Amino acid sequence: MIGISTPASMHPRMPPRGIGALPALRAGGLVLLPTANLWQLITDARQFSSVKRLLQVCPPTSTNHPELIFGDRDALLSWFPQLHPKLDTLLSYHGRTLTILTPATSLVPDAFVNQHDEVAVRLAMDSFCYRLTEDLEAPLAAVLAMGDEGAGLPTRFGKIRSDVLRASDFTVQRRQREDLDSAPAVRVRMRGGRLEFL
Repeated sequence: MIGISTPASMHPRMPPRGIGALPALRAGGLVLLPTANLWQLITDARQFSSVKRLLQVCPPTSTNHPELIFGDRDALLSWFPQLHPKLDTLLSYHGRTLTILTPATSLVPDAFVNQHDEVAVRLAMDSFCYRLTEDLEAPLAAVLAMGDEGAGLPTRFGKIRSDVLRASDFTVQRRQREDLDSAPAVRVRMRGGRLEFL
């Protein structure tokens, strides 16, 4: 269940096809991987030069919203201790991929802060991303692994542009023949004490 710490002995094992992802992230590299619903390009959110490179490969657009992925609620609150209680509750119990916009803190890379001084954050909804954040002991800075114009969201490995593939320092060899969940993440923010779904 999201929000409950998992004992180390119960952590899911890193799949063999993804075992090179953690060393690549620790070295400041970019990793291409399937997340809960889309293919994304990620890096260690603490390494600002890597974050800058990430955004050069897949710049923010009207559909590509950079976000931070956290393993669990405790990790999220360590970066955002003033998270609004309604957003905290929503994150803990929402069953689908949920991205929230919350006021940025000094830990957030400047390039991830939008014009409203907010940053998009979410909890890992799949075991592989969860394990990466736990072993890295840091959130993942993530963008969509963009495809060619008109290709739509990167729900399949085959939709990813060749330049994005080349820019990746490690590509996770799993779920490459699957169609991921085509439903986009729900996006929400607090505005005037009320939840605003975007």
